[in-house]
Amino acid sequence: MKLSDAARIDIQRLYDFLAQFDLTAADSSNDAIVAGLDYLETYPLSGSPVEDRPHVRKSVVAFGASGYLIFHKRYERTDTVLVARIIHQKEWYEIGAIGTQELGA
Repeated sequence: MKLSDAARIDIQRLYDFLAQFDLTAADSSNDAIVAGLDYLETYPLSGSPVEDRPHVRKSVVAFGASGYLIFHKRYERTDTVLVARIIHQKEWYEIGAIGTQELGA
C-alpha cells in the first residue's frame, strides 16, 4: 500500500483538527483510520466504486457519528493499492478533484 502525499497530509490535518478539542478523540480517530488502512491492505477491492470513476473506490471508516472516506485504487499489475485522499464524511469534496493525478483517473 502506498499513501499519496495528499493522503499523508490528510491524516495529519484530521488529527490536528480533533486535537484542538480532545487529544483522546484525536488519537482514537487516528487509530480508526489506521485500522481502515490495514483492512484495505488485506481487502484491496473493498469499498464502493466512485461515481463516474469505476476504477477508483471509496471505503468508509466508522468513527463517531459519521467517520471518514478513503479514496483508493488497486493496481493489479503491481498488486499495489494507492490511497489518494482521506477525508471526513462531512467534508465537501468534488469528485473530479479527488486524486486525479495520483490515481490516474
